[in-house]
Amino acid sequence: MRSLRPSFARGFSLVELMVAMLIGLIGIIIIFQVFEVSEGIKRTTTSGGDAQQNGAVALYVMEHDLRNAGMGFNDSTFAGCKILGYDSSRATPDFTLMLAPALICAPGSTAPGGNCPGTGTAGTSPDQITIVYGSQPLIADASTLGVNMAATDAQLQLSNTYAYRPGDVMVLLQPASGNNCSLIEATAVASTTVTRAASGTSYLLNTGSQVLARLNKSGGMGVAYGGVGSTNVTRVYNLGNLNDPASGAAVPVYNTYAIDGNKSLTWSSAFAIDPATRAPRVTPVADNIVHMRALYGLDDGVNDGSVTFSGTFAPGDGLIDRFVSAATFNAAGTPWQSIIALRVAIVARSAIPEKPSAGLGAPCDTTPNPPTWSGGAFDLSADPNWQCYRYRVFETTIPLRNWIWKSS
Repeated sequence: MRSLRPSFARGFSLVELMVAMLIGLIGIIIIFQVFEVSEGIKRTTTSGGDAQQNGAVALYVMEHDLRNAGMGFNDSTFAGCKILGYDSSRATPDFTLMLAPALICAPGSTAPGGNCPGTGTAGTSPDQITIVYGSQPLIADASTLGVNMAATDAQLQLSNTYAYRPGDVMVLLQPASGNNCSLIEATAVASTTVTRAASGTSYLLNTGSQVLARLNKSGGMGVAYGGVGSTNVTRVYNLGNLNDPASGAAVPVYNTYAIDGNKSLTWSSAFAIDPATRAPRVTPVADNIVHMRALYGLDDGVNDGSVTFSGTFAPGDGLIDRFVSAATFNAAGTPWQSIIALRVAIVARSAIPEKPSAGLGAPCDTTPNPPTWSGGAFDLSADPNWQCYRYRVFETTIPLRNWIWKSS
């Protein structure tokens, strides 16, 4: 009879399993610690890159517009005129514009021509910048009104209608008369006559298309302007055509750049109307833009220490003598022809907040101090969590070329 030998035990013991689990847990902890560090570095790098890209795009778009500012009405002596406009495509047809190459507004303040749009506190809320230029490629100087207007709704007799077309937007300005400027739309052009049919009237463009007039108020402009032979002959500026198919967008340009409640830089055009809201269309430019400030660069011969220059400060020499805020410019009544540049600074923010270095629940310390520019520190206190984000400041000085190469 054979003897039975005991079989050997197979598998792991409880002690071996617990040791293996401990080693595995230690490995998982190390992996997650490495992942956390690497994810934090990735998030910081990505957020900083997004802020860099958004800020660069925002400043590029504004700079492009500012370099064209003033084209089409560069008789700078007469700038600053308040334009009474009318647009039947708007929910509120009557509106006001300002004939100036660039206008800086701070919400809550008063600017030439009326209050700045939007809510906020002047000096701490982001500035708004309005940029104006025409699209007429053939003429830059004003024409003159040939004869006095017999009535406010009379047709215009011009001394020269060269390059005028149906659909052109014109501004009438009578210097030193006390009259506001007026905005009109040409509906027909003859050798010396420009016809302005009332809004809603169909007229023929040079392209053969039929469109409806928008900018001509029924009953006239409210002002009978004086022509050649009057004390102050009226200037007529052609800002370009509203219906030019080559432009791809409404022209001329009257763009207002502002930061909306979603921390996005937007622009809205006075002549591009949203058919749904019947208000100026708002177009986003860049996300995560949290602040914007601007200063006028003046060539007025005044040395206030804001510009370092070893030479002589002299007005009209084409060099910037000082930078001033919109409030200082408006209070002093500085002439518009002294503006030759704008200094603009914008603050771009990372899209994702970062964790405090002391851990969750601790105060944010990613950005302990507010970002700064040459005009001082930006006020970001409207957001209680502003220190959780990273920021990039983009600042540049942009010459107003058309205002420097002015005709008067």
